[in-house]
Amino acid sequence: MSILLTTRKATSADIPFLTQIEYEASLPPLDHCFWEDLLEGTDTPALAFIEAELRTDASNWGNVHDFIVLEEQGKPVAAAAGYVPNPEDYCPLRLSQLEAIAQALHWSSATTSLFRDRYLGLFGGDLTPFFLTPQAPWIIENVAVLPAARGRGLGKTLLQAVLEEGRAQGHSHAGIMVINGNDRARHAYEAVGFKPYQTFYADYFSEQFNIEFPGVTKFGLKLSMSRE
Repeated sequence: MSILLTTRKATSADIPFLTQIEYEASLPPLDHCFWEDLLEGTDTPALAFIEAELRTDASNWGNVHDFIVLEEQGKPVAAAAGYVPNPEDYCPLRLSQLEAIAQALHWSSATTSLFRDRYLGLFGGDLTPFFLTPQAPWIIENVAVLPAARGRGLGKTLLQAVLEEGRAQGHSHAGIMVINGNDRARHAYEAVGFKPYQTFYADYFSEQFNIEFPGVTKFGLKLSMSRE
């Protein structure tokens, strides 16, 4: 029996599924979601925060309408966001929507302030962290395949669909970023034509942010019909 794979744009009805996708995308290779550190002491699970973020259009890294969903036999199994980066804020969260998130999560003003201070401590300041500067006009983020559906090349099919969306919108290049050590993602990106563009190693993060982090590599791809 042939396996039917289809792709479509996400809708608000997909938010529970996209919440799981965004969470899964955040885990490799450290098996840890970065939101969990910022949420410590708020009694809020990362999944609840991500869902609130999606419901309030609070992400700079892809909101609901930016996602492409891959379905297998009519069931969603993977998704990724493709979007035009915010020219003024490259960090993950639109802080202007924090009050809406807090309302959705029933946070007190003290909890909201705690989260805001932690977020600004990592992503704030007068300058957006340099390593987040977009390398292309079409950025792909939050790429994930559900664990039960992995190992069958679905990530490649999904990425090709998101790249086609970028082409359809007339963008010249696409960019994607991977945490160093996430070899599964790196191989998937290279399989569809992405090439390394710039690497920020662990020393950059220890010196600039005083944190232990393996670093990131940014990839680029020319969006031409020949996929060169």
